[in-house]
Amino acid sequence: MQKSISSQKIREKLSFLKTKLPKQPTAANSLYSLPAEFAENVVRSNYSQVSLQKISDHIGYYLGLLKSVKITFIEEFTDNRWVGTSDGILVGDRTGSPISGLYKIIGFDRSGILLIKKHKYDLKHILAILTHEYTHNYLYHHRISESEESENEILTDLATAYLGLGHLLIPGYKPITWTSNHWNYVFASGYTTHTLSIGYLTPNTIRKAIIISAEIRNWDPEEVIANFSSVWDKIIAYFQLWPYKNRLRKIEREKRKDAIFMKKRVEQINSLKVDVNNIHKVYNQVCKLIKSISTTMDTSSITAEDGRMFVEITNKIFIGEPISEIKSILEKIDSLKTSSINNENIPQLVKQVDELKKMISKWYELLCKYSNNCGTSANSG
Repeated sequence: MQKSISSQKIREKLSFLKTKLPKQPTAANSLYSLPAEFAENVVRSNYSQVSLQKISDHIGYYLGLLKSVKITFIEEFTDNRWVGTSDGILVGDRTGSPISGLYKIIGFDRSGILLIKKHKYDLKHILAILTHEYTHNYLYHHRISESEESENEILTDLATAYLGLGHLLIPGYKPITWTSNHWNYVFASGYTTHTLSIGYLTPNTIRKAIIISAEIRNWDPEEVIANFSSVWDKIIAYFQLWPYKNRLRKIEREKRKDAIFMKKRVEQINSLKVDVNNIHKVYNQVCKLIKSISTTMDTSSITAEDGRMFVEITNKIFIGEPISEIKSILEKIDSLKTSSINNENIPQLVKQVDELKKMISKWYELLCKYSNNCGTSANSG
């Protein structure tokens, strides 16, 4: 009989799987997609073992397991009851319920899956059974199991959802209903209704596990919704995924905000570097002018105030103060490019560059008063 378990227990089991499995537990971090032609080929070939083996291998590749698991398929034309006690039974218990699937370890490194098609089963049921049993193989490969059999089967169903295969379980786990044995009494008549279901967890529980797994595995919610086969499941998933979608939107907004911030930051840094390089060019011209003026100009024509400025400029150039400051600013600008997102240093650098620019521009203007060698190319911008 299928069980329904709480969201809290689902989260506990999925968290357990997350800690035990690799960070990316499957070959692709997206939900499994069964090629349509694979499913069509199963029906077209009347459930041939070759067609089922192809699906099994395809699931294995998705899960990152390259070693093939041998598929054995039996079609049961009567509804006889099978009794089994081996691990990996998909449908069945110790009271003797019908077995529909069985995972077996064969020797040291070989394993097999037995699929039994009951007379009321169709493709969706076989796919659900195969998916569950292959998940047994996956968990065995990763040495993950529960000590108690029923808990191990619950873990396997939840692992199927966590691994991105859960949407194959839901259609197959929905109850199969049919009628037989027409009866007729004095005041009423009808048929006997029979119901059969496979799987250990209810379809609703599997759906909840898929929704919770979407957040844990960072799946695209639109892809998760699209993978449900029924419209009703899609609608429920849409609303259940709404909080997760909102969180993703918030994260996306923050990313866009950070991207705009970083773009402005890069523009500021590049602009600063252009300014400093222009200042450096003007400074080089200042050095040439001061040298030229000192050897060719009549010092008697220099005013007292300009003379003091000439001395200040000469002293600062001699001790290398401006060029040291230029190099220091350029180093700080380069460090900003590799540092974390922090805009605190930029205003301080802008102020420092502006002050240096004013000082060098003032020097240049002063020297140009006493030289005929000034050109427009020396403009610091």
